Amino acid sequence: MWRTGLGILMFWARFSKASFIASPYTVDSIKAMASRRTPLGIAHTFSGLGLDRSRVETELKEVAAFESALKTDGAAFALFHGTSALITKERQTKIVYQTGDMLQKLYGISIEQLQPTNKSSRLTTSGNSSSAPYFPCVALGASVSGWAFAVDVSKRSKEDVESKAEAAGEVAVQFEPVRALLAVLTEEDIAVAGLGASILAWHRQHQHCGVCGSPMIAVEGGGRRACTSCRNRAYPRVDPVVIALVTDPARDMVLLGRQRVYRPGMFSCLAGYVSQCESLEEAVRREVKEESGISVGDVMYHSSQPWPIGRGASCQIMVGYIATATSMDISMDTDELEDCRWFSRAEVAGAKELVVSAALDPTGENPGGLSIPGPYAIAHHLIKHWLLTTTPQEASGGRNKL
Repeated sequence: MWRTGLGILMFWARFSKASFIASPYTVDSIKAMASRRTPLGIAHTFSGLGLDRSRVETELKEVAAFESALKTDGAAFALFHGTSALITKERQTKIVYQTGDMLQKLYGISIEQLQPTNKSSRLTTSGNSSSAPYFPCVALGASVSGWAFAVDVSKRSKEDVESKAEAAGEVAVQFEPVRALLAVLTEEDIAVAGLGASILAWHRQHQHCGVCGSPMIAVEGGGRRACTSCRNRAYPRVDPVVIALVTDPARDMVLLGRQRVYRPGMFSCLAGYVSQCESLEEAVRREVKEESGISVGDVMYHSSQPWPIGRGASCQIMVGYIATATSMDISMDTDELEDCRWFSRAEVAGAKELVVSAALDPTGENPGGLSIPGPYAIAHHLIKHWLLTTTPQEASGGRNKL
């Protein structure tokens, strides 16, 4: 079991100062993360959460159980401000986890202010009739050593939280947007950051019932929201998105598109949301046709990737495909794309595989050549898969078939 204070036994594998917890992963949980790899051996970013989330469903459905878990010796708390996670850059960039004691000591946040429902906002401080601030808290999962939680401290200023930790003589900490941490956090930490930021954002965006308009409250460890008036319940939103690398085997080329928000020189695979009553394969064909005017025949599944930093802080599941084109003439939707082209194998093989941190260069320039998303994105792996598993015109006969 864990012990609080300076003698705390940290269940995270990496060293940190005594008042901070570096990681809730054990050797067993890290080994278990091997199961996140796809059949192709790819370990996608955001899929490396080494915590048992099923225990949230089975053990923390009742408010009393959630409250009890918050107070266990092994409880570890990651702090979020909007879609930014609290990190430290000492020796290694990593998520900062704290004990319940340190939440109280550094920030004056008591465990009682982390209750799973809005009822906790009615708690009153000692000798004061005003309500104590309520900090949304959700259970992320458990390891063999304890529970891990995400806490939304958006009601405080970022500077206030950061400065109080440093004033107490602890490690220097700062809030960083999850998107900016893609290339610098470990696989385990980026998964925690993505899950914590996305589920807390979902709670912030679903304060009222979509049926009757009454306030909603978080229940079941933060995994659901329930209406305080009618029987309606809301579940965390996950938007399905198909993303496809469209190939032309006859010419040994691939189709890539460019959005206006991309860094200079970058092209990527075509992608779009799945519509109602539409199969994933149908969505690939429709989206490619809408954005590029290219018709698609064969569609082959590749892998999927969670993407909790989607548009409007949404959480998406990116479902990747390799598709075969049956037409060649591009008719681009200029509302969706800034550019769309066929690229040869040589051009793709020479692409500058820039990582996110490279975009922080003051010039923001990419001097010449094709650039594709870095290995944090499924598009990167779709393109690499095509390069590594196909050869120029393996079947030299004729036009691509349906």
